Amino acid sequence: MTLLITNNLTKAYGPVVGLRDCTLEAGAGEVLGLLGPNGAGKSTLLRILVGLIRPTSGRAQIMGHDVTLNTTDVRKALAYLPGDARMPQSFSGKEVLRIWAGLHPAACHERSLSVADRLDLDLARRVGLMSTGMRQKLALAAVFAVDAPLIILDEPTA
Repeated sequence: MTLLITNNLTKAYGPVVGLRDCTLEAGAGEVLGLLGPNGAGKSTLLRILVGLIRPTSGRAQIMGHDVTLNTTDVRKALAYLPGDARMPQSFSGKEVLRIWAGLHPAACHERSLSVADRLDLDLARRVGLMSTGMRQKLALAAVFAVDAPLIILDEPTA
């Protein structure tokens, strides 16, 4: 089953082209990594796929839904971790996971707690007192709480 298709996807920011003619396909069970230097368009592509920005031209579909026309259906089919995930600094890790689980219809708080345990996270600790690496692990635990056919991670090891 094909989960993701892009065809000649392009995004221009005025005179600057951030993504040019991206065509790709990914199926169920596949892992797809985007590699390239800063400014190559990786984050731009992901932001188009999750409906945060619109392409200048080309098409993208997730589970047969056009990402620019069916944003509600697209968002139900995926979980997304942005490269700059922000969390309330005064909240505990457990509070962040509970709130995150309530934001997505396919999220499971117990699953996020299980992932956090495997990542050896101290969920009682306030986010503001966590190291950058621990905050990133917390964000990953939140994303993997979602039972979605497609998980999109932008710079998951940053």
